[in-house]
Amino acid sequence: MGAVRVLRVVLGVVLLLIFPLFALLIARGPVDGAGDEREGYWGPKTANVNWCEADYIFTHYIAEFVNSLSSLSIVASGLYGISAHWTSVECRYLVAFASMVVVGVGSFAFHATLLRPMQLLDEVPMIWGNSVFVYILLTMEDKEGRTRTIEIWAISLMTLLMTVLITLFDTSDQNIFLLCYGSGVVYLVLRSRTLNLKYSSETSMLLMDTATVLYAGAFLLWLLDRNFCSAVRSFQLHALWHIGAELGTVSGLLFWIWIRHEVRAAKARLMGSNPATWWIQVLDKAV
Repeated sequence: MGAVRVLRVVLGVVLLLIFPLFALLIARGPVDGAGDEREGYWGPKTANVNWCEADYIFTHYIAEFVNSLSSLSIVASGLYGISAHWTSVECRYLVAFASMVVVGVGSFAFHATLLRPMQLLDEVPMIWGNSVFVYILLTMEDKEGRTRTIEIWAISLMTLLMTVLITLFDTSDQNIFLLCYGSGVVYLVLRSRTLNLKYSSETSMLLMDTATVLYAGAFLLWLLDRNFCSAVRSFQLHALWHIGAELGTVSGLLFWIWIRHEVRAAKARLMGSNPATWWIQVLDKAV
């Protein structure tokens, strides 16, 4: 339980730092790498946001090399999750891991080119992935084999609406994308907290708190990168955001898989030594 207490102290500190930085971003707008006029293989930048990393420094063919490289870790985590749980979880959990692969590929394409179509290939799958996560939580306590047709249609229509809004109307501040994506994250956190209270165990608390600390910590780095670009550019905070958010998402998915086992009274065990290698081993019943 000591690890859980430490995680909660860290989370408290992170949240205290997040709120003023988020308020500053809303009030002032982002201070990013928009002034970087260097061009490379992909020509003029058409994306409506340019991150803090200096462009085309390492190679003529990749605009943001470190951000692009870190995006591949998202792909790796998604593939690892699929391979580790291929025969032990319901299809929607595999789709959730697959959505991470798509997000990672889109993120790589976006940061490598800084083109608007590639930006959408990054942002839109994040919205789609959130929708899969929402469905997982809506069905967490359902009986095996049940399909919620009405909920699937409702989530699909809402996802389509958000996709259209982001594609056609978003600005350089990314306000529409952040609102759509952020509202989904808030629901996921609140619903997960409720489930953790109902099916609490040492493992569930470890997974839930690890997911929250990693994602919140990554968001803190994202805010620092957007608010103080010139001061923190050398730290590559956006790349660290990728890694932290990726590990936080994986920990969250493992938490949901664990809770699903609890709901179905199945025995399972958390394997691996850290969030990058964790996976859920089924001992007596597939989810």
